[in-house]
Amino acid sequence: MSPGDQTMTWTQKPAGGEVIVRAIDIRKSFGANEVIRGISLEVREREVVCIVGPSGSGKTTLLRCINHLERPDSGSVWLKDERIGYRRDRSGTYRPLPERYVCRQRRQVGFVFQQFNLFPHRTALENVIESPVRVLGVAREQAIREARELLARVGLAAKEGAYPGRLSGGQQQRVAIARALAMRPLLMLFDEPTSALDPEMIGEVVSVMEELAHRMTMIVVTHEMGFARRAADRVVMIDEGKVIEEAAPEAFFTAPREQRTQDFLSKMFH
Repeated sequence: MSPGDQTMTWTQKPAGGEVIVRAIDIRKSFGANEVIRGISLEVREREVVCIVGPSGSGKTTLLRCINHLERPDSGSVWLKDERIGYRRDRSGTYRPLPERYVCRQRRQVGFVFQQFNLFPHRTALENVIESPVRVLGVAREQAIREARELLARVGLAAKEGAYPGRLSGGQQQRVAIARALAMRPLLMLFDEPTSALDPEMIGEVVSVMEELAHRMTMIVVTHEMGFARRAADRVVMIDEGKVIEEAAPEAFFTAPREQRTQDFLSKMFH
């Protein structure tokens, strides 16, 4: 089926089933600073995994390694049965792919950043249709129909003709979410998507993400503990580049095993 023949679906189902992304023993250093120190993570279809931890613990770097915006120093990332950033040659050895091929793989992973990164000279609708038309080859008329559906889903049906400069921060971030969804990704990555927002705008973005939960496979780096408790299937605590605790939300928030997790949660809730 070609991209232009696909239809968008929004059915909510329980998490589980096929493994969508698998990170295996990821390590990443910047100079002498080892930021990721052997992290492994597996996420299944429609599962929502929230990653929490103190600033500087490696959360954003892990997301960037999963999306191969940063190439891990060692370890591997698999999207379904395809290794991101590498191709196996005839001898069975995995060789790094040129960046243009990595970009093709990256199309399958939506990334919502802390900053909105919208084109300022294009309307909300034009921002959403840009990549489906130019990258996926979706017919413009179909891209517009789907963009309007997405903007309605994030509560911005009335803002399709507005330029980013005329939108609030929360509205801009919701356009950014719609833009990422327009690429029909297998996986959505959210890197603290509310961190750049004023407090009164956080709720509108969080509500959109909660509505998406279990309709998409999601990995969310967040400081919004309420969202993690309500929407996550699993919460993963990262500290100093390592996973130190992983549990279902109820166990994570009410009976964390590790003292470091207890200390972190105590600071977050007081």
